[in-house]
Amino acid sequence: MSISTEITRITTARNTIRTKLNELGMVETTANIEDCATAVDGIANRGAVSATVTEGSTYTIPAGYHNGSGTVSGVAGGGDYSLQSKTVTPTKSQQSITPDSGYYGLSDVTVVAIPAVYQDVTSVTATAADVLANKIFVDSTGKNTAGTMVNNGAVSKTLDTTTTSYTVPVGYHSGSGKVSITTETKSATPTKSAQTISATSGKVLKSVSVAAIPVAYQDVTGVTATAANVLENTKFVTSDGTLTDGEMTNIGEINYSMDGLTVTSYSIPTGYTSGGSVSLTNDIETALAAI
Repeated sequence: MSISTEITRITTARNTIRTKLNELGMVETTANIEDCATAVDGIANRGAVSATVTEGSTYTIPAGYHNGSGTVSGVAGGGDYSLQSKTVTPTKSQQSITPDSGYYGLSDVTVVAIPAVYQDVTSVTATAADVLANKIFVDSTGKNTAGTMVNNGAVSKTLDTTTTSYTVPVGYHSGSGKVSITTETKSATPTKSAQTISATSGKVLKSVSVAAIPVAYQDVTGVTATAANVLENTKFVTSDGTLTDGEMTNIGEINYSMDGLTVTSYSIPTGYTSGGSVSLTNDIETALAAI
């Protein structure tokens, strides 16, 4: 048998006992099981109570349990029967209305309207789902009813980059639970390649500290060289940081000779030269010597 079933069984039994004791005026409708036990324990066992009452006299039956075999009998005789009229107001406890001393009995009892303190419950809108499980309330019909709202106690959950949301379960929460995240701080240094900075498993990034650009990656905004200024088959970085191939032709070593008679000049081609020489042959000397 589950704990919930056992609690319901005990609650039902308590309600039955409490209802009967309330009818007897021994407990209130909100009494707990300990109150009911105390009231039952206080019932005196009177057994068979018997009494004889003379005319004009009264006999107060003692409170307690009576086995039903006792009797109260009167003594025959005439007399003037003086009766009393009484008025009573309903209370939360049962009342026993008896005539005052000097009266033979009651002619009538007027019961006034229920006081405002005992309110009409027809305006109650709470249902079993609105009240904690196994807690008793009075519904709009005046019936004692057990609540069915689940007691979740303290609900806690830690969120991370994988579990990004949490559905709070239906029911009552004690207020001491919490939904939280575990944060961390990371650092990174710029590199020539893109980097993805991810949180450690179970944590959420609070911040990322990015270090200064390393000395190896200098500011190149002052670069003025273009591809035409750099030898072919070599690379350089332009002013926008782009790695670029040089386009300057590598002519290598230049060596040229001319006679000074038929050929008097030489055009050096565009590009890089490693050096060399342009020289005259001895043809011009020979021609001058023949003059």
